[in-house]
Amino acid sequence: MIRQGMGMIAALLLTACAQVQTVNTTSAQPGNSETCDGVMEFYTAVSLLSSEAQGTLQQALRANQLLDENPCNQLRLAILLSKPDTNFRDDSAVDTLLKDFLNTAGYTHAPSRSFASLLIDMVNERQWLQANIDHLTQAISQEETVSQTLARKLKQQHIATKALQSQLDQLQSIERDINEKEQSAATTAADKNADEADQDTPD
Repeated sequence: MIRQGMGMIAALLLTACAQVQTVNTTSAQPGNSETCDGVMEFYTAVSLLSSEAQGTLQQALRANQLLDENPCNQLRLAILLSKPDTNFRDDSAVDTLLKDFLNTAGYTHAPSRSFASLLIDMVNERQWLQANIDHLTQAISQEETVSQTLARKLKQQHIATKALQSQLDQLQSIERDINEKEQSAATTAADKNADEADQDTPD
């Protein structure tokens, strides 16, 4: 099964670019200083693969990494899982894989260690940025909720104000009607008194 996984990895990389040197996927021997030669070539090769092929390759590397626990395969898997715009990107798994790789004995002075350190810094920065984006998104969502609540209250107040204005207009109309009736009654009474006074005046 290990050989099948390695064969699939090699085949995918050869498909990506025939001129790119394929990487060595053999297991590191205990006590030897492994350099993980070809890491940059691996990154270049997988960048030429289709999304489907990248997905197949990461599955093969996952299976191979679980079987032989090859630190170099851990690094290669971390490279794949850190690639943006893929449906299998997993920064949390990348962080774990790279920390395991950096803590592996025999890799203290390996050139691949510098690459792994750079990659973990990039992933951590991306996680930090994503956390800030999530925080800002949540804050914006909360602000939108508050704004919508205030807008509803303002609309309710506007409706209440219109209702009060309508009632005030009705009261003012009633008051004008009463005043007009009182003035009309007063005028009628005055005219009546005047007529009665004229009738009482001797000729």
